[in-house]
Parts: sequence; structure tokens; C-alpha cells
Amino acid sequence: MVRRSLPLLLLLLLLAPGARGAIFDFADYRQLLEHYLEAGQVINGIPANTVDYRLWHSEQNRPDSPYRRLLDDLAAFDPAELKTANEAMAFWINVYNIAAIKTILDHYPVDSIRSRAIHWLGQPWKREAIVVGGRPHSLHEIEFDILVERYRDLRIHLGINCASVSCADLRPEPYTPQQIDRQLGEQGERLAAQPEKGLRIDREKRTVYLSQIFKFDKQHFDAWAGGGVSFLLPYVTDPEVKLFLQDEDYRVDYLDYDWSLNQAAP
Repeated sequence: MVRRSLPLLLLLLLLAPGARGAIFDFADYRQLLEHYLEAGQVINGIPANTVDYRLWHSEQNRPDSPYRRLLDDLAAFDPAELKTANEAMAFWINVYNIAAIKTILDHYPVDSIRSRAIHWLGQPWKREAIVVGGRPHSLHEIEFDILVERYRDLRIHLGINCASVSCADLRPEPYTPQQIDRQLGEQGERLAAQPEKGLRIDREKRTVYLSQIFKFDKQHFDAWAGGGVSFLLPYVTDPEVKLFLQDEDYRVDYLDYDWSLNQAAP
């Protein structure tokens, strides 16, 4: 009898609360992206995956809204349950993107996340944006205090999207612990192949123009990656561009940053 009970006892221990870390289920977020996001669009001549904020705003308070369910679940979820770096990074990148969308929806209609309707100085980063684990978090806290400083992985800048045209594109699926390396790799390749907002070369001027993403967090990119070009180089798939960047006989400048809302066309 004792021998028969051992396998059952081990199974119960494995399934017991606290025995294993919990992974947040982003199924509702996936459903929302499938419903409101449109990939491969262009705004002001810049490629972007766009969000139908108009429709999302009009539907957000429905009794069966997956958006409200998602926010409630995040408020109740304890992120301390996440046990691995991949689990935590995927979770917090998704949360950042949800928080940026929520910032827009809370103040809609606006034409930018830097609208004065959101923050009177156009600086929304440190205002409370979303509740996770029973307490409010700002976009700045999620990006820098949690993701950058805690995990020291600059690839997070490829994953987070600030609801703006010149951000790295909002991915049309949630990040997952199992797929995050592949997902962020694809994000890097996509940004490196976008001369309008990611990487552009002027051969006559011997100038490399980078996204201002690499300027906003220049301190960390310089210290941890040897600069924005060095960070982005592994994601460059064009052999001629890669050869030019490896030559290093150029100066680095930054592309204009378009803060327009990544709003789907009506």
C-alpha cells in the first residue's frame, strides 16, 4: 500500500501551491491582439503594426470583455511566482505593452502617448499606468527598474512598444518564456531592416542613422553592448549593410522619432 501511494504523493507535491512557479496566462491578451492589431501598416511613411484604439475603446467595458478580465487577473497575480528569467522577462514585456495600450485607452481620444491629456508636460513615463500584484506600476518602473536593471538584457528594447510609430513594432502575439529568444531575435531583425525607423546608411556621408531607442538608453547600450551599432549588428541580415557596419569608418547619428500614435486607419 505504501509503495502504491508514493507516486501519487509525489504528484500531489508537484501540483501543490508553491511547489512550482506559476506562469501567467496571456490568452486574453492574445485574443485582444488578434482582434485589434493589424500588422504591416504604414503611418507617416513609417512601417508599424497598428492598433484599432477606437474600436477597443468602444468595446472595453463590455461585460464579457477579455480586456477587463486581463486587467483583473494582472492585479491579482503575484509576479514573485515567476521562477526563471525568461518567465519574468516575457511577463514584464507583455505587461509594459499592455500598460502602454491602457494609457491610451484611459485617455482616448489622443494622438500620442505624449499628449498633454495624459501628462501636462508630455512625460507619461512615471505616472501610474497599471496594477500588477496589488500595486500600481509606471512604464518607467517596468522598463528600467524591473526589466533593464534586474535582468540586464537590452533586448527588452526590441520587445516593448510605447504605442508610437517609431517604437519597435508591437508584436501580434504575447511573448512566452519558451519562445522569447526567437521572438526578440525576429524583432531585432525587423528593426534592423526598417530604414525609416531602425537602421539607415548614408554611404556618401559615411553616416549610420539609428533609432533613437539607442539614444534614449545610450548609457546602457554603450556600457553593456559597445554602442547601438554593435548591439544591432547581429540582427542585420543584408550582407552589404553588415560589411559596411563592420568597417567602422563612419559616424553615428539618429533618425527622427515619430511619437504619433500607432493608430489603425479608420
